[in-house]
Amino acid sequence: MNKGFVLTMEAVISILLFGIAILCINLPSENSLKELLIIQQENDLLKVWSIDFPSESEMILDTKSLFENASVYLDGAEILKGSGNESVSSEGIIIDDFLIERKIRIVVYLN
Repeated sequence: MNKGFVLTMEAVISILLFGIAILCINLPSENSLKELLIIQQENDLLKVWSIDFPSESEMILDTKSLFENASVYLDGAEILKGSGNESVSSEGIIIDDFLIERKIRIVVYLN
């Protein structure tokens, strides 16, 4: 066999294997990017609330203005009810005006 032919075939096989490897890579779905944006918004809301602890009604208004379908839990008690199958949630501990730790959880439903 010709040495050039062997090198050419080896290069073709390498390029084919590289192409197959690229096709097998899983790209993030559009839904995961939406989830990332929602998580970022939830965490931003928790940061805002940590600066000036709002009342329950203000928490409900803030959540409704950002998300269409969401639940908010304050110390385990649900203060805003949402529903759905798929959800993304964030949780944080915030110190209120009386220096009491309050656990807040935001659940945003995707559907």
